[in-house]
Amino acid sequence: MQQQKNKHNALRRAYLRTFESEDGETVLKDLEARCGYNAVSHVAGDPHETAFREGQRSVILAIHAIMRGSGD
Repeated sequence: MQQQKNKHNALRRAYLRTFESEDGETVLKDLEARCGYNAVSHVAGDPHETAFREGQRSVILAIHAIMRGSGD
């Protein structure tokens, strides 16, 4: 259990080093825009496109969760 916690903490620190740097912040903002982080992912009448967009968005949600310390 402790080994898993250490691994998770190391991963979180790596994400923070990556995305809190000046370049990392720029890249994260770009990814947020490209992946619809702040947009509605639903496309009326097209469940496949909705699922695709939500899949993209979920990656950004995961990055933010890990950086907060709440991601798995």
